[in-house]
Amino acid sequence: MKLLLRYFGELVNAGVINGTSYLDLISNMLVVISSNGVKPQLIDAIVSVVLGALPWASFHLFQNDPEGLQNIINTIDAYINRRHESLLSGSLGEVFDALKVYRDCQPDEPYVQVDRLEHLWSQILNLQSNNWDECLLMRPENALFEELSKGTKHGIRDFAMPQNFHLTDIPEQEPLFWVFDDSVNTEERILAELPSTSQIERFILDDLTTDTIHLLSHNHIECSHFLLNIDKFHKETDYNFYQAVVENLIRELIKLPHSQELGIYYASLLFDLCKGAPGKVPSAMGRAVRIIFSRLDGSAPGNGGGMDVECVGRLSEWFSHHLSNFNYTWKWADWAHVSEDETSAKFAFVRETLEQEVRLSYYDRILGTIPPEFTSNKSIFPVVAPSHVFKYGPDYHSGDDDFNALVVRLNRQMTNKGDHDSVVSILEDVHSHRISMQSNVMATEDYSKAGASWDQDSVVRDIFVQNVLFLGTKSFSHFLNVVERYVKILQLINSNPDDKYQTVQIIAAFWKENPQNLEICLDKLMNYRVVDPPSIISWALDMQLLDTEYSRGYVWSILRNVVGKVNSKVSQLREKLGVNAMEEDDNSQESLDGALRDQKAAFILSFQKFQVCLKALQESGEVPGTSSKWRWIAGQMRVFGRTFHKEINRLKFTLEATAFVEPVEPNVLKIWNEIKAVGELLVKA
Repeated sequence: MKLLLRYFGELVNAGVINGTSYLDLISNMLVVISSNGVKPQLIDAIVSVVLGALPWASFHLFQNDPEGLQNIINTIDAYINRRHESLLSGSLGEVFDALKVYRDCQPDEPYVQVDRLEHLWSQILNLQSNNWDECLLMRPENALFEELSKGTKHGIRDFAMPQNFHLTDIPEQEPLFWVFDDSVNTEERILAELPSTSQIERFILDDLTTDTIHLLSHNHIECSHFLLNIDKFHKETDYNFYQAVVENLIRELIKLPHSQELGIYYASLLFDLCKGAPGKVPSAMGRAVRIIFSRLDGSAPGNGGGMDVECVGRLSEWFSHHLSNFNYTWKWADWAHVSEDETSAKFAFVRETLEQEVRLSYYDRILGTIPPEFTSNKSIFPVVAPSHVFKYGPDYHSGDDDFNALVVRLNRQMTNKGDHDSVVSILEDVHSHRISMQSNVMATEDYSKAGASWDQDSVVRDIFVQNVLFLGTKSFSHFLNVVERYVKILQLINSNPDDKYQTVQIIAAFWKENPQNLEICLDKLMNYRVVDPPSIISWALDMQLLDTEYSRGYVWSILRNVVGKVNSKVSQLREKLGVNAMEEDDNSQESLDGALRDQKAAFILSFQKFQVCLKALQESGEVPGTSSKWRWIAGQMRVFGRTFHKEINRLKFTLEATAFVEPVEPNVLKIWNEIKAVGELLVKA
């Protein structure tokens, strides 16, 4: 619709379409503003389309029908003023807050965050004050003015604007994000060689770049070709078009609640652009990365404000992938100072980027690319290559020789692929020995419960699970083979929630130096029903873990993966039931009902655990805006809500009756209202 309206505008300029007829078309579109029962998202979308098309024909319309153009402006002005009230205090304001890229910062830090539609309106008003004359769009019709003016002008057929229709594209409600905003330019140094953010030329450049990115998303090579030549589609200016391309790619990459395309698409485009214009794009991208990095944290003490934690995570994931295409080369020494403050988002960004690089390459390769300030700080880069921590290795000594002998015997039996009965026999001997000793001398530091039977013995569980993990360290094929060999024992010793929770702790301790393997192992063991979603959710949202790991990406990745699998199971069963709708299948319906109960339980538990963590932070003096821990945990609650907005919107009344029972802490309630507002917006759209 936007492109068609712009096309009609060009036809007005060329004298093919009558200007008054074009304005009547726009007036018909804007009827939705005064119509009853029209979705606010639809009105925003129509107004955005009209404002986005006006610059293409406004100069001609101003010269030939200024009164008609002013009527359009007056209609939109009245709507924007009414809409502003909702932005300040209504659901639109909650959506605005939920989708901020920067939060808990000073109002103008790093710049004033503005609503997309209101900012476009202000740019249009600036264009109006400049007599509707912009300096970016090419005007080929001017060279043929005499010939075109002799032609017959046509009218546009009348049409009735539908009151409501399905929006293929969700209206963009998030605040505008800039890299090269006006504040980066000073008298001493000009960093942004682009139009001011208040000028309509900035909108035109950004919009055409974004349209190109999405219209050619099926072919990133073809898209990069157009973007590299984007300056040829505009009037000759001093603007740095490559800065606009880089800025818009990063904007789309970190767009909330989700990017329109896959993250790998934007990464591939940036790679293609750097290769296609090595003398221009890399410098623009390097400047953009450094500006963004400087803004990851706000200026307030405590690192409680700054960039949204999901955006930080997406940037680190993209940046590590980008560096992998360029020999992992970066001037890390310029950022060596981040190691001084482990609570900052800058520290988390560097740590997560390096961790992703190790996953994409190998430890020693990355070790040679970073400065001593990083290699000497194990919090930002491990001192040894990712590995496992096997408690019952050759150096293990419990102080009980008989117990030590049983541990060795079990390890040998499992190494030799002993069968189910032989392994169970040894585990029973371990349990009997503990009972006979009537002592916890061989108990681990964390697990000392003897239990009524061998399969309830926490130490037996610890020894066995650790051995299963150890025998699977060679490869994931080895791991799956060991699990399948002893899956009955694994299920037997994990028969209740406490047992499963302990097993998750054992796995986390074993792979604490290798988060990637931890994620994979938990995922596989959940498939074998050794552990379940509640046990993993309880582990991930335990304040004892988050006290030190709150900004670690792997913790939150595991949480989202677990809940995502629960949702996938529901979707698969619904699809299966839909395919067999003509057949009576009680088993499928029963399975679906069970999956829905599990789904509801997973969301209730997750939000309850989030609240417990945030309450614990407040009780310890960690308050919003000044606490890094609050920033990350509350931020991840928002991420969780945005990621699963469909399911949450469906369960919101149940969640309010169970997880958000009054009284709810005001800051937590604000986050919950934001999550609901985003879910309602996306579902309604």
